[in-house]
Amino acid sequence: MQVNERLADALFRDVREVAAVLAPDGRVLHVGETGAEILGGPARALVGAPLDRHIHPDDLEEVRCRLRARAAAPAGSSGRAVFRFRYDGGGSDDGEDGGWRWLEATARNELADPDIGGLVLNIRDVSGQIALSERLRASEARYRKLADSVPVGILQTDAAGQVQFANARVGAITGLEPDRLLGDGWLDAVHPEDRPRVEADWRLGAGGDPLPTDFRFHDPQLAGGTGIARRVMCQRIALEDGGSIATVTDVSEYVHTANALRHSEALNKAILDTAADAVLTIDEAGVLVGFNRAAEAMFGVSAAELLWRPLDRLLPAETLREEGGVRLEFATGQTTALVARDRGAEAERADGTRFPVELSVSASEVEGRRLHTAIVRDVTARRRAEADLLAAKEAAEAADHAKSAFLATMSHELRTPLNAVIGFSQLLDMRIGEPGGQERLRDGVAAIRHAGERLLAMIDDILDMARVEAGGLSLVEGAVDLPALAAQTVAQLGFQATRQTVTVELVTDGDLPPLRGDERRLRQVLENLLSNAVKFSHPQGTVTLSVMPAADGWIELAVRDRGIGMNPEDIATALTPFAQIDQAANRRYEGIGLGLPLALRLVEVHGGSLTLDSAPGQGCTATIRLPPWRIMTIEELLASMP
Repeated sequence: MQVNERLADALFRDVREVAAVLAPDGRVLHVGETGAEILGGPARALVGAPLDRHIHPDDLEEVRCRLRARAAAPAGSSGRAVFRFRYDGGGSDDGEDGGWRWLEATARNELADPDIGGLVLNIRDVSGQIALSERLRASEARYRKLADSVPVGILQTDAAGQVQFANARVGAITGLEPDRLLGDGWLDAVHPEDRPRVEADWRLGAGGDPLPTDFRFHDPQLAGGTGIARRVMCQRIALEDGGSIATVTDVSEYVHTANALRHSEALNKAILDTAADAVLTIDEAGVLVGFNRAAEAMFGVSAAELLWRPLDRLLPAETLREEGGVRLEFATGQTTALVARDRGAEAERADGTRFPVELSVSASEVEGRRLHTAIVRDVTARRRAEADLLAAKEAAEAADHAKSAFLATMSHELRTPLNAVIGFSQLLDMRIGEPGGQERLRDGVAAIRHAGERLLAMIDDILDMARVEAGGLSLVEGAVDLPALAAQTVAQLGFQATRQTVTVELVTDGDLPPLRGDERRLRQVLENLLSNAVKFSHPQGTVTLSVMPAADGWIELAVRDRGIGMNPEDIATALTPFAQIDQAANRRYEGIGLGLPLALRLVEVHGGSLTLDSAPGQGCTATIRLPPWRIMTIEELLASMP
């Protein structure tokens, strides 16, 4: 039977696999150009030959049945038959030359032309797919064999968390057949108390994150699976496809052993915990192997954190040396059991702080191991009591000395203005009625007034300091124009500066915003600082007061002089109430030692700071810093206006 060439071209155009037409008797009527590649021979040689001569004998009967069944279908029907068979690739009849290849054929009975009978076959080589499938099956078999041989359980899940594979070990742990573990079936073996938590963790599916360590399965060897549960550790590892591999390890025996060990240790620990002192057990390598509750409290760390750590974490090296009272030679197993008492022995807490201890060490041998037991007594309270007693003694002596110094200072400072008051009063009494005594009377009255004002100022300073120290000083806050306040204070100091031939300069920032503060107290601070600066300046000297904003937003007021200055170590004394750097009875500079201390306290009440920078012969700079929150906003300024 001949096939129309035009119809054949229409059938086989753009076909990627080989297309062929079979006659009812099984002969090849037509084959596509790719026939040589797939069927193992040129198209011309294949036409007219029966196709089944190259089919593997084991597949021949099935292929013939499929072809007969398809040929028996009505012509032009859309049904088809798909089947696979082995083909010898166009070699000898026994298939030895070409080798057997797997082909897949799709048979259709779609030739509606009455002049043409037979079947249309689309044939493609699936040898590679078959080989790949075989390798995949072999790989899966090896994987299953390997998975079943490991001592841990293995679960493989898809992206939804459904178990797709479970090895035999999971079945042994859970008591379920591996097939029953697929999907969510493995959850049936989870202990009811743990299941909600396990399900929640499983849904999260965080790759590599361990599930809870108290995760339990029913023990399959117990009746009904409801007795003591098996504890497991489960850990998941994420896969690229969104699924995961989970390993399930039975840790029941480990947990049981650990519980027994903890019970034994608890019994021993209960005995040691009755001791008030810390008891440490150290092995021959100098490693801590025992630690009682008193030691936990003493060193501020749990035993679990320090066990199996070196002893020098608690007792510094200088304590464990001969000079410190104890010498331990762990390597040789020898010890000198001495008590480190009153020799400066120290221990170290977890936070790094050190504290004084009394330490006694003894050696013993347990099951062939050389162990040392150290009993540590914290003597901090005793040392503190001793230090407090010594401090109280020194404070009493200092108070007695301060009292004497204060009385001497106050005697000098009060006698000077009182002598002036008394002397000028006597002079006035003598000059009353004398001709031409009016001018002298005026000078005397001025001197009395000045002396009285000095006395009043000293008393006010003493009272203010007492209020500050007692916490009873309250600020009367309002808007303060610092540049204007500084200018007023400089002007008020003019008489003192002129008398000592000292020039006072003012440097301010005119755009400085108002501050919220107590104007009277800030004026008092500036007066004290400027008065001190003028007092300790050389004749013809200069004192500078600057009021400027700082780069960090704070406000800085600095009083600088180029006077006698002081040693840096004397600054603390200068800021101590009633203290005098020069304590000589005939000291050159008057004052009761309250100017700087009071200024410091008043600045601190405003939330600021006062610092001194000085050197002998270089003068002194007093710097006041007031915080940014003292700067008034527009709203605050408007609200403060009457």
